[in-house]
Amino acid sequence: MLTARGWWFLIVVLLILAVGAFWIPNYTTVPAILAVTLLIWFVWEWVQFNTRSNAAVSRLRVRRIVLQGGRETPMLWSGVAFEVRVRVRHDGPIMISYAVIEDRLPAAADLLEGGPEEHASIPQGEPVDVVYTLKCPAPGVLRFEGVKVRVADLHGFFYRRVFVRDPVEFLVLPPLADDEGRQRADKRFNTLPPPGIHRLRRPGSGSELLDLRDYRPGDPPKMIAWKPSARKDKLITKEYENDVPVRCVLFLDTSESVRLGPPGNTLLTRMAGVAAVVSQAAAANRDLVGLTTFDDKTAYAMAPARTQTHMMSVLRQLAEVSALQPGTRDVPIDLLVRRAHPLAHELYPELMQTKTNTMPLGRLWVPLLDKWWGWIVFFILVVPPLLFAWKFASAMNPDIPPLPPDVNRLVVDWLATTFNAAARIAVRMMSGAHWTAKLAALFVIWQILLYAPSVFAGLFWFIYGFRGWFGTRRSELTKRKQLAALFSMQDGNGPDGIERYVHDDDTFRERVSVFLQHHMLRCPVPLYDEEGRYRFRCVHKADVLAAELVRAVSRARDNELYVIMADLAELGPDLEPLVKACRVARARRHHVMVIVPWPADVPSPDETPALPEATVEDGAKKKKKRRDLDRALDAFDPSSRGKRIMKIVQENLTRQYHESFRTMRRALSRVGATIMRVNDGDPVRLVLDRLDRLRGLRSRR
Repeated sequence: MLTARGWWFLIVVLLILAVGAFWIPNYTTVPAILAVTLLIWFVWEWVQFNTRSNAAVSRLRVRRIVLQGGRETPMLWSGVAFEVRVRVRHDGPIMISYAVIEDRLPAAADLLEGGPEEHASIPQGEPVDVVYTLKCPAPGVLRFEGVKVRVADLHGFFYRRVFVRDPVEFLVLPPLADDEGRQRADKRFNTLPPPGIHRLRRPGSGSELLDLRDYRPGDPPKMIAWKPSARKDKLITKEYENDVPVRCVLFLDTSESVRLGPPGNTLLTRMAGVAAVVSQAAAANRDLVGLTTFDDKTAYAMAPARTQTHMMSVLRQLAEVSALQPGTRDVPIDLLVRRAHPLAHELYPELMQTKTNTMPLGRLWVPLLDKWWGWIVFFILVVPPLLFAWKFASAMNPDIPPLPPDVNRLVVDWLATTFNAAARIAVRMMSGAHWTAKLAALFVIWQILLYAPSVFAGLFWFIYGFRGWFGTRRSELTKRKQLAALFSMQDGNGPDGIERYVHDDDTFRERVSVFLQHHMLRCPVPLYDEEGRYRFRCVHKADVLAAELVRAVSRARDNELYVIMADLAELGPDLEPLVKACRVARARRHHVMVIVPWPADVPSPDETPALPEATVEDGAKKKKKRRDLDRALDAFDPSSRGKRIMKIVQENLTRQYHESFRTMRRALSRVGATIMRVNDGDPVRLVLDRLDRLRGLRSRR
């Protein structure tokens, strides 16, 4: 391809050639000879550049090395800087004189040092390295797509751009917590057992005395209580309490309501960070930690354990769910296309070229019969000629049945009316002409008037269909067809897949959503539907969470702690299944904590308590004062009306959210659950304190 410098050079050379060959050839031939020489040299450079680029660019190889802590790693830790080395080389026989190597940065990382771009020449068999440093602020999935290579000649006339795809994904695990700082430094109880266990009032091998009983054959002699045996004059055996491990099960909400927000700063990411710190701190105390992730459809549970392999599995699961994105169910098609089309051009340039992936002009024709009123136009276009042909054919041939009486009367009236009108027009236009000319004009005008409805219907049909070749519909349909061809090739569907993606909006929207989520590109989604209802309420997640909580209670062995991290503030009456499940857990002597994520721009509900209802008289006075004040502000500053409306809407939404949260807190507190928000102090410390209580708690089961 030609650069801007190449186009200007070619235009100037052709202009000099035209001047020297056509305007001043009789005076001098120097401009023509100079132009021809420059043109030959330009063509030679073009041939040489294409030969070099074709021989070298097709053999480019990319190798990516990610180093963290000085060594290559398949997984990364969030909050810790890591180095990326991209090594580009080619095995072709010709050296690439000048190339711009640019690595495509992932969306969820911050650039710290260096740069992803390098200008260099690529010798045969020798690599060129691009080194830079990144840092991921939040857990998730980091995806590298590949390297963009732009090859140019040394004169800057030609260039070629290729994208060497090397897709690779790295899990970004939550940061390692300071386990020693998370553990308690004081003993809450004098009889606090070792970390990882607590007492249970059942016979076992603990250190606390549970009861005394009669000796049974087979009891070890060291368990005999000699003093009570001497008093009772029979052997008495001591029984000790059982030492059981503390189990903590984390329930993490991964529904679409917590996936909203910028990458790395969503409610899900914040709750996943809390879950990671709790699990690591509990594992450091040798407690058993389980994890259950759920949404409004399914759930995935990991049984409590305390091994290193289990902890790595927990961190991997938290990293994977942190990268989830909201669905695009009601997102407009044009918005999805505007997001996906540039990405496809960047990652698959050879598959999105016009000569490879083009739009036939026939596909741009707008079909009329897809509309219900299009059949009316079709009726006007086809029926009059058919009726006239039937009328004349039945008049000429008696074997053909005539038209129905009513239809025949309409046809005859229309023939007579158009004939009289054509005769008057022909007489006025052809006055003084020969009678043959008048007769010819009469016939032509009569035919025009006779088939005027069909002619106008045909013109309307043509204009209606031809307008698809122009305007925004052409560009939107072209982009959609190119994306459909790309998706069909990736899925192996063939031409039928292209047609389905072009005509089926739901299928195309789902496929574009998969494409964007696969390449970690977020798309803006509408929060409210056409009726003003919140789209991401996810009411069914309460049922899924209740079922998982009951399942965990059914498999529990002793007092356990269930930590629910879910967005439950807006569920309202749909919380009843969860309330019943919490009541079941509390009836089995288990403990339930609910940590609710809180939006950053919403104040605390405790700072703005619910106001008592005012009297009718006071309310009327306040409304009147506010109305007068609004009128004065509108007269002084007309633009303040929109600001006041936005403020009123924000206040109403905040008040509604506070009331929903208070309702949820009252409903769950009545059954014994502890409710807190993510930004209420340190939720990790509160969970660990509750685990310490469990270690020193005497169960009465």
